[in-house]
Order: sequence, then C-alpha cells, then structure tokens
Amino acid sequence: MNTKKHLSSMVIVLLFYMSYLPIVTAAEAYSVGIGVLARIHFNTQTSDFDRTRAFYRRLGYTQGISTFPKTNTHLMARSLGMYDLCTYELESIEVMSIPNAIGATSIDLIKFAVPYDDEPPYDRPNHLGMAYAAFSTKKFTDDYAYLRQQGVEFLSEPHGTSGERFVFMRDPDGVYLKLLEAEGNIEAPSDEQSDVNIHAMPYIGINVSDFDASLNFYKNLGYTDIEMLTEKGGLSEAQAYGLDQPFEIRGADISLSGGDRNKLRLMQWIEPFDPSPPYPAPISHIGIHRIALAVQDLDSAVSILQNQGIDFLSEIAPCCSGTGQDETGIINAIDPDGIFVELVGPIRRRPQQSEPAICAETNSTANRNGEFNLLTGLGR
Repeated sequence: MNTKKHLSSMVIVLLFYMSYLPIVTAAEAYSVGIGVLARIHFNTQTSDFDRTRAFYRRLGYTQGISTFPKTNTHLMARSLGMYDLCTYELESIEVMSIPNAIGATSIDLIKFAVPYDDEPPYDRPNHLGMAYAAFSTKKFTDDYAYLRQQGVEFLSEPHGTSGERFVFMRDPDGVYLKLLEAEGNIEAPSDEQSDVNIHAMPYIGINVSDFDASLNFYKNLGYTDIEMLTEKGGLSEAQAYGLDQPFEIRGADISLSGGDRNKLRLMQWIEPFDPSPPYPAPISHIGIHRIALAVQDLDSAVSILQNQGIDFLSEIAPCCSGTGQDETGIINAIDPDGIFVELVGPIRRRPQQSEPAICAETNSTANRNGEFNLLTGLGR
C-alpha cells in the first residue's frame, strides 16, 4: 500500500467536501441536535462504471476525485455491513460534483468487485428507500430536449405549469433522477464543459412506511425545518411517477435548522403503497444505497443517538486512508425502514487494532494460492 499517496488523497477529498459545507459555529451546530452540518453526497453503485460516469458527465458532473484506496480496513468493510469479509474490493470509484453549483451536488459513484450485487435498482419512484435524487435546472426546456436527443430514458412528458415543471429520468443502471424547473431567477455560473444547465441538487427523495416515525428519526439528526407536501396528486402527476392511478401521500421537505439548506423529501405513499423493503446490507446494491452527512464531532453524535435508541450498522470506522489511523470516521445509522444514513466527522484517534481472525484466514489462503502458483507456474 502506498500510504503517503492514500493519506494525500484523503486530505484532498476532505478539503473537497469541506468546500461545500456552510460556515456554522459549534453553538449553531449543536442547537440542531447532534451537530449535523450538511449533506456531503449520495452514494450509488453501478454495473458499468465508465458508462455511468459518462452519463453523469453529460449532466454536468465534470469535476471528480478518484484517488481512493481500492481496498480498506476490516472496520471499513464492517461499516458497510460486510461482516464476513476481511475487506472489500472496489473496481472503480469517483466522487464527482458539478462545478460552481449551488450547495452540495456530490455523488459517490462506485463499482464493487467484491462483494458485487447485480440485482437491479428500484423499478419505480415510490418504492421504499432512497428512491431518487432531484436536480434543478435554470433552462428546463432546453435541458429536457437535449437529454432526450442524447437518448436519456424519461418516464413521461414533463408535468406541471411553467416555472414548476418536473420529469423523471433514469441513469444507465435504471436509477431514478428527477429533473426540476428552477423557481425564479437563479444566478449560477455556467460550466463551459457541460451542455446542460443543472446547478443544484435540492433534495433526495426518501420513501418511508411511517411518516411520523421517520420524521422523528430525522429530527434527531437535526432536520427540524419542515414544509408539509400536498397530500393528493391527480392522474397526470401520477403518470410522471410511473403510476397508473391518482395517488395520496403524507410527506414533507425537511432541512437542517442552522445547517445547509439541502433537503430530504420524506414521502409515505398511502395509495398506492408498495411494502417491498429497501435495499438491505451490505451497502453494495446497484442504486442509491446511502447518503452521507457531515457532523461536527462523530464520537459525540453517535453517543447521543445511541442513547436515543438509534441503531447502527457497525462501530465507527476510521476513514478512509486504509491505515486505520485516520482522525475522520464514518458510521451508518439505520432509519426506521432500514435505510442507511452515513455520518462522517472528526473522531478521537483509536489505538491500532490487530486484524481479526477472518483476515488471518484470508491472508493464509492468499499465501497458499501464491505458493501453488509459484510451484506450478500459474499466474505468470
């Protein structure tokens, strides 16, 4: 392992993340609960990295960082629910963003080698879980026409009146994305490298089975600013969601009080309701499998949430150099529906941990295979 290269990469990545966080004092952060500052990114897995990255480049994601370790510590694997592996293996990874965007737009795009799950993503935007990300454009008509010309798959024609139109599209894996018409006059610098005008990712759509229970969970994270949504939609709007009947929901746009203004859109679909569960662990399923939120102090945040009865997928994992000695950590909280919310923040330095037995077994098998290949001439 090139430790210096990996540590340098982590410094770059953290600076990249921090450039999108608002300036928030410690007092302001803790006034909103556990000290959540902002959304960092959403994570999506892909079956074809180059094809999917090219798609997001077309949406304006022309800035990215890919210098991450392809393997990591056992604790990092556990943080993703990979309990029976010594480590995971990534085929490709890039954290990409839209230059000069309003707020955080980052996507953590990953193609796993081990473990790899080729099951397709949710087949409609009302499935329980993190169903879609919303993108805002100041030139809706132009961008819709351009993307159609480029062969992007849309669920329907745009819905809504001028100034508030939207339409759902799919990325190459079938992951849902929502294109929104920006309200009012938006002053966002154009990116000369992009042919579209997407300038923000205003919210992530999260479908839940019990609105009150989920709202309480996200309030504990600091999402205390609440805007209730209209509860009924007619057939035309339903068709924009890929549905064939009018719908009824209970939902709200929620945001951090004192943090960034990026929202989560919680929606309980009352009719039609699909009880199929969200993606389970490990966090390697094709599609949007987690969001990452930055916190002021991860050790403190986890302690508070554990006292409130919130479950986690694992213990805190030092992240992400692969040395286990990082002063930044990650952990995945589990919401009432089993949806994963990754918390990222400073941690107290941990003592170096010895490798668990599963790693010793893995290394022993690798050594035996290496000796066999050497003796037989295989692998040359």
